[in-house]
Amino acid sequence: MTQAGATRTDVGAASFVHTGTGDNNFFVEFTPPPRKPPRRLAREELYFHMRRFVRPAAANAAYDTLARDRLIVLTGPDGSGRRTTGRVLLGELPGKEVPFELVPDVAENGHHSLDPELIQPGNRLLLDLTATEETARRGMAEQLPELWEQVRELAAYLVVLLPDAERELPHYVASQVHHLAHPDRAALLRRRLRCAGMDTRACSPVPESLATYLTTGPRLRDVARLAHSVIRLRDRHRHGVHGITDTPELFAEWCAKALSTLTDPQAVVDSIVEQATKAHERAFCYASALLEGARTDTVHAAARVLMTATSTPADPKPLLERDGTHHLLRTIGADRVGDRHTFAQQEVAEALCRHLWSDRPDLRGVLLDCTPQLLALPALGAEESEAAAGRVAELMTGTEPDSVLRQRVEGWAEQGTEGSLTAASALLDRLVQHPRLGTAWRRWIYDRAGVQTLTPGLRRVLTGVCATTMATRYPRSALIRLHRLAASEPEGQEATGALLTHVREDEQALHHLLHRLSRRLGAPDRHPRDLGIFLAVAADRDLLARTVTADGLSCWRCVFRTAEPERWRTASAPLLGPGADGETLRSLIAAAGRNHPALNALYLTAVEAGPPAHADRVLRLICEARSPRPPSSKEETAP
Repeated sequence: MTQAGATRTDVGAASFVHTGTGDNNFFVEFTPPPRKPPRRLAREELYFHMRRFVRPAAANAAYDTLARDRLIVLTGPDGSGRRTTGRVLLGELPGKEVPFELVPDVAENGHHSLDPELIQPGNRLLLDLTATEETARRGMAEQLPELWEQVRELAAYLVVLLPDAERELPHYVASQVHHLAHPDRAALLRRRLRCAGMDTRACSPVPESLATYLTTGPRLRDVARLAHSVIRLRDRHRHGVHGITDTPELFAEWCAKALSTLTDPQAVVDSIVEQATKAHERAFCYASALLEGARTDTVHAAARVLMTATSTPADPKPLLERDGTHHLLRTIGADRVGDRHTFAQQEVAEALCRHLWSDRPDLRGVLLDCTPQLLALPALGAEESEAAAGRVAELMTGTEPDSVLRQRVEGWAEQGTEGSLTAASALLDRLVQHPRLGTAWRRWIYDRAGVQTLTPGLRRVLTGVCATTMATRYPRSALIRLHRLAASEPEGQEATGALLTHVREDEQALHHLLHRLSRRLGAPDRHPRDLGIFLAVAADRDLLARTVTADGLSCWRCVFRTAEPERWRTASAPLLGPGADGETLRSLIAAAGRNHPALNALYLTAVEAGPPAHADRVLRLICEARSPRPPSSKEETAP
């Protein structure tokens, strides 16, 4: 769900891309899996930001440093756009590589660490340390030299984001630091309006109310929210009056209305709450705020759920004398567009939700208890259900302690209903992206992913969040957690399937998985499921050919040494077919070493896979591998 002022654009059935007026938020559906790969979603998000980007003064110099030295450090005050600037600068480099985010999570050994071996040629890396604790930031700064050396060797690029580099960075990277200031807010507003289809010539001259607001130095996020509110008012105006032209007078009117709600939303809320004095009016008001944009009859059903949950007595009036939805909508200042209801500005619904949460703390428990029932209303669409779940998650994140949040995630997941799974997923989705709490919650997922006794509902929630939101925002962290989920699931293939989908859509993820499996399979205390996970990768025809690498052959070596041939013959058959090149055959045979049962199984597989000539070819290679004989020199063979 969106944060205050955040919006979204739907991409496919289960994927969402940020529209730019608030924090990035992604939402999860459990089935079917996302139709667009996470890397493609990340690319679309990057293009979105690049279109709306207003360059700070230091951006050009930072780009030159990045292109020359392959490392820059961006600093600046909160809200200066460090993260967006870093991603855009990486995206502007030649080529089509999507920036890959390094997340300073607590590693498996309990320490913050970054593994330089996982950097691939041409990577564009973003290391965001702005919300990291000071101790961890110092540890990361000490690892920068080794990381920078690896980046240069592999022709990669690295952008580091820090809040205050002067105190924490070593001297040898001081020349890479660029301090960002806020970009021109008026230019940012015009760019947002122009990208939304508005004729920005109507923005001149700047209305007095807007000029006064911009002189206060609002956060860039608030300026983006203002642009979104203006566009929403403009769209409503154009819906009622067809064929209008954007004019300075209309723009001034929209700005005044938008600013009145943005700067003082409580005044609008107070006026609505004062009008809605009866129980059924309050219930309809709160349901309208939670399900903003849903069908009006669905909101009416949600209001009845809230009244039942609060034990509100039934209205004694006859049915025909009771207030209808038209009267209720007029009471709370909402409009009906077709068969759906909407407020003039999105901020009204968000302010009403915050009012419900802060002004009536006695209703919090009631609202949370009936949230799964609200999200499972039959006429509620998937989009409205996810949006409502996100609103509830946002309210909880700002006020509830970690213990309550964990109880709700686990409790909703254990219920296993469609509404409860949506609620649990939205809350966990929000938490893993939180700038302050995200690291701890990603660590919590890591710990829970290795537990074999997880309930089916919680396993589905963890798998869904890792396979969508984390796969898009934190690919390597998502891979590690999906691997742990796959290794710990007692039966079924849900987590394993999500892991295969993730590595199939991201070549870097496959490299990381093979690297991880090669280390774990070679360890004395290897996990019993790791062998099956590698064979599941090899059984995928889209992945098999990419397992003939250094790490992949290390995994094959462990397979040949520890597994019965019946387990791996089917998976390896395509690599031993007539179309296999000699180098692939030699690598696979060399991985078997002097394991005679494995070599015999390889030969039998080749016999079944191709004609006799191909089998003879494989047999010659096996013989060469079993009894290598160096060629004799001419001097030794001369008569």
